[in-house]
Amino acid sequence: MANTEKRGGFGGKVAAILAAAGSAIGLGNIWRFPYITSENGGGAFILIYLVCILFLGLPLLIAEFSVGHNTKKNPIDAFATIKKGWGWLGAMGLISVTLIMGYYFVISGWTLNYTIASAANSIGGDFGAFFTDFTTATWKPLIYTYLFIIANHAIITGGVQGGIEKASKIMMPLLFAILVALAVYSLWLPEGREALVNVFTPDFSKVTGKTFLDAMGQAFFTLSIGMGAMLIYGSYFKDGTKIAGTAISVVSLDTLVALMAAVIIFSAGVENESGMQLAFVAMPKVFSAMPFGNLWAALFFLLLGLAALSSTISMHEAVTSYFVEKRGMSRKHGARLVTLFALILATAASLSLGDWSEYTVAGMNFFALLDNFTAIVMLPLLGILTAVFVGWVWKKQDMKAELTAEGGVDKATYPAIRFLLRYVCPVLVSVVFVFGIASFIKSLNTPAEVETVEAETPEVTLHIMGGSEREDIDIENIERVKLTVVETNNN
Repeated sequence: MANTEKRGGFGGKVAAILAAAGSAIGLGNIWRFPYITSENGGGAFILIYLVCILFLGLPLLIAEFSVGHNTKKNPIDAFATIKKGWGWLGAMGLISVTLIMGYYFVISGWTLNYTIASAANSIGGDFGAFFTDFTTATWKPLIYTYLFIIANHAIITGGVQGGIEKASKIMMPLLFAILVALAVYSLWLPEGREALVNVFTPDFSKVTGKTFLDAMGQAFFTLSIGMGAMLIYGSYFKDGTKIAGTAISVVSLDTLVALMAAVIIFSAGVENESGMQLAFVAMPKVFSAMPFGNLWAALFFLLLGLAALSSTISMHEAVTSYFVEKRGMSRKHGARLVTLFALILATAASLSLGDWSEYTVAGMNFFALLDNFTAIVMLPLLGILTAVFVGWVWKKQDMKAELTAEGGVDKATYPAIRFLLRYVCPVLVSVVFVFGIASFIKSLNTPAEVETVEAETPEVTLHIMGGSEREDIDIENIERVKLTVVETNNN
């Protein structure tokens, strides 16, 4: 049965930019960019990154926006409409984004727990133990994950304008307000000015081949390329939207957030940490030493949560649009199905960190498997294929008409964009793909290093119940030992 619901769309340029920027701005801006900036020479890395954004991220974002805006369809139908038989490319994107939701929702749930725990000042003093105890528990992380998924579901069922657009108009200004507040506060700290210098002063002595690889990878991954989210948002742009101008605005906002996050992290003195360790262990420790630290910590985790939510609603919408438009479901029914998939995958991902941690594939639990497979294999491969599709498969005159319509791109700039999509982007993303695969294979073949810590321990004397003299014990056949420790005062 065909779906008779009217297809939604964004109400205007500002709404489109805020929604698309929200999709791009995610956890990677806040917990990965500062680390690789510090590791690769501060301002030197930023210069290289900006070049990669210009010649890699921006053209690919324009490509996805263009396909969506031109066809006004879900990812599968969009590619198939432009070239028959290419719907599989959209299907790959939807599979990828569904898998990403499986673990991304789990992390998002953590931000909700940490926001509440920080505000209540209940994390305590052992930040590592708090994180481990929480993430490996059975029900508590699941409850927060489910709450986050339900929030996404409520926004998606509200429709494009009533749900996504309205949420973006609230979330994105709030996200920027929190980011600015944290950045301004961090600059008042003793290390604040030094941090600002460290962020923007180039240190080319740290620039290596890995620097360029990191810059290319960050430029590609930060914009949510390859998963269909930007394509579906492009399909909701109003007729006459200037695709290139909108893409530039999104890239600019995304980069601004990353730079401000770097200032905050550098000021906190934890720029050498990244990922979960940075967000959930190092930063709470830093905030605990500040005046009103629990409130600043709550703001920080609220910032993380908003960044995560703005990204996950675009993921959810990409898959929901398929069931609505391709399968003829109502928006409510389509959203319910996607939410159910997300609940199942997120449940398995969360439990794989605790109760199900013994079940692994290639040494990885389910959470890590979803993360590595999508980041190392799926997304780079989809980025390459998207560039090839737009640059080589899409008819030149049709692509030109889309990009140059309504004064979007002048005819002198269009050839440069086409050249980048045909030659530069496939090569650069292929480099990221090959090195990512090689690094992953190497990590599987390299035994994990176990750090040995020599600690001073008191001398222990073993006494046998009922024995008055020291006795020699044959420990070869002992299977279990029960120790009872009695504290004594030995002055």
